[in-house]
Amino acid sequence: MKFALVLIGLCALAAADTVDDTFYKHQTQVLHLVEHIYEPISSHYEDLTTIKKTYDPLQHLDNFKDGDHVKHFVHDVTHGKYLAHDEIFNIFHPHHRRQMVYLFEILYGAKDFDSFFNMAVWARDHMSPRMFLYAFSVAVLHRTDCKGITLPPAYEITPDMFLTTDVMRKAYQAKMTATKTVIPMKFTGSIKNPEQRVAYFGEDIGVNSHHSHWHMDFPFWWKRSYDVTKDRRGELFFYMHHQMVNRFDAERLSNWLPQVEPLNWHHEIEEGFAPAAMYFNGQEFPMRPDGIHFHDLPWFTVKDTEDYEDRIRNVIAKGYVKASDGHTIFLNGTEGINILGLVVESLDHDYNRHYFGKLHSNAHVLLSKVTDPEQKFGTPPGVMEHFETATRDPAFFRLHKHIDNLFKQHKDMLTPYTKEELDFPGVTVDAVKVVGKSEDSTANQIVTFFDESHINLGNMWVHTPEKVGIEVTMKRLNHEAFKYVITATAEKETEGIVRIFLSPTYNWFGQEITLQDGHWGAIEMDRFPVKLTAGENVITRSGKKSVVTIDEPMSFAEIHKAVADKDATHFHKEFRHCGFPHRLLVPKGRPEGMHYKLMVVITDYHKDVVVPDMDVEHMDKLQSVGYCGVMEGKIPDGKPMGYPFDRRISCEESFITKNMKFVDITVKTRV
Repeated sequence: MKFALVLIGLCALAAADTVDDTFYKHQTQVLHLVEHIYEPISSHYEDLTTIKKTYDPLQHLDNFKDGDHVKHFVHDVTHGKYLAHDEIFNIFHPHHRRQMVYLFEILYGAKDFDSFFNMAVWARDHMSPRMFLYAFSVAVLHRTDCKGITLPPAYEITPDMFLTTDVMRKAYQAKMTATKTVIPMKFTGSIKNPEQRVAYFGEDIGVNSHHSHWHMDFPFWWKRSYDVTKDRRGELFFYMHHQMVNRFDAERLSNWLPQVEPLNWHHEIEEGFAPAAMYFNGQEFPMRPDGIHFHDLPWFTVKDTEDYEDRIRNVIAKGYVKASDGHTIFLNGTEGINILGLVVESLDHDYNRHYFGKLHSNAHVLLSKVTDPEQKFGTPPGVMEHFETATRDPAFFRLHKHIDNLFKQHKDMLTPYTKEELDFPGVTVDAVKVVGKSEDSTANQIVTFFDESHINLGNMWVHTPEKVGIEVTMKRLNHEAFKYVITATAEKETEGIVRIFLSPTYNWFGQEITLQDGHWGAIEMDRFPVKLTAGENVITRSGKKSVVTIDEPMSFAEIHKAVADKDATHFHKEFRHCGFPHRLLVPKGRPEGMHYKLMVVITDYHKDVVVPDMDVEHMDKLQSVGYCGVMEGKIPDGKPMGYPFDRRISCEESFITKNMKFVDITVKTRV
């Protein structure tokens, strides 16, 4: 993958302040440990083999928060009570999850980096590779002494979870014959399947990685007893998936398909799906034929899931929920959506968890096991039981449209924003335009195209000669560079937050979508603070700086090179792996052009920001906060996510205020 700077605008000096020889050592150790994850620790790395041969966790119990925890773990692992090496780790399986969490708590509770890393080395070759990798990755993302460490792309660590079976077989053949190979990968399905038109989106490795990393930053099994508080994580669960569904709907419209229909527990799942993918142990991911119905599982039923959903709908209708201690919490404030998100995702919360059950995770499992609900044939987990693979299945978006409608039911019950709540007195947005990569290009047009992505599979197997390059190529959606030019007038010097959304102009039938009908489908493009001077202000913002996206991740090779060169500009303690791929910021559009509304709103910075002393410059440097929030502390923007399009709009004329401007733009795909 082509390398891009991790954080645009970050100066090298600021990065260097966080990077020293110890950091480079730790970064290298982490890279070595996740290489060839399905193989024993490579003998090429003497530091790892030395630890593997000499380190005994039982001799270092004082180096962990809970020594007894370590003692029980070592006993169970060495006595074969943990998932075997060649078995498939499934985060939705309660027993697998308990084992993984046990290891995570040991790694997270290590009192220093060396203890953490030594324990990880010991665990790596004693456990299921993907169970270890998941626990280790979440620990790296959350330990304070691992800040700034960059994990390689998930699709380079475990490419079998991202690539198709035919590609993996050809790659293995190339490895065994020491043949330099470039393997093209096609999207699943055929022209007979309309869903194949949008396979480029759901099967995009960047989308898969984003979904996977989001669920590592905000694990559904995260406990409040851990010392990191996940601010507004319930609302983030709602909003990230809401935006993914909106993006999928936009891609469908781009390909002359109607917006996705929500799943229904008693209707057939119209679209089948054949993943054409294989687990590392040789088992194939199960396929689902067209027109299959949901079935009860031995440990929970469709009726159980319906009951949980009915209870959630009931509290939405009532507008309040009871906490575990019996007191009433109303949902009609800004906190309501966060509480609802906690309940729907079954997170660790105070709102009678057993009563509301596990709607989200149960739904994933029901959909995954729909072809072998009794497990009569020992079918391995389907794509819906792994965050890396779930978005491949078009039914993922149907399921999340169903769940999204729960959140919409709640939002529709809230009072629409008043003119006073929407207005920013003294500030007027006069004009908005989008300018392409060259100043003389057509204004208010964004051009998309498909380019080629390369994945190096050298990490998949040990002892692959360096001269034998094995690469996979695939098409991916991208767009030309563009910028927003916003003209705004302010009566006095002030500060604001610019919020930019995109919404299709016409539906599948060619009818114009009103703001009342289309507000829920708005796609957030950017959100950033701005200083306004008295009089006219011209605000120029590169689309590249979007607060919802991240650049392409560094590959194994690029990270190794950055470490070898001691290039501090590529590392920063606030680096986030989580974020939507920037190249997918803009929907594909159509060759003849597809019409969208670009909606720009400027709100009052001083009313919106909830973090004391958060200045404009600091807020503007936060990375991928749009979908991924912050790893610690509070999200600085206190407005509800999706504001002001998150609530119903009763009248377009009364909704639009002077601090808003809507313009028509065209998205044209280059053939």
